[in-house]
Amino acid sequence: MKELLGQDVLSISAPQDRSELTMRVIDETGKISDIRFANDDGTGINVDFSHISLNVINDHEGNLASLGELEEVNRIDNGFEIVGDFGIIWLECKTCTPAL
Repeated sequence: MKELLGQDVLSISAPQDRSELTMRVIDETGKISDIRFANDDGTGINVDFSHISLNVINDHEGNLASLGELEEVNRIDNGFEIVGDFGIIWLECKTCTPAL
């Protein structure tokens, strides 16, 4: 997971049943990776947002549009805290792939 921090977020998605939350990130070489948050048993996850600001940021040097940088993923009680230029997302779930 540490190698994905600092990368640009291309998308954040969750299906209507909240079975998972997926973030797609891209590194400086153009390699795209997915980060997945879910429960082992397939039950829905709880998602809470704080100070969400979903805006397209255009990096003229890298010729890339993104939602900004993924700054931190922290383990918290019952889940994870995701921090980035897009805001803060708290998830109540058991797993993160790749692992912290």
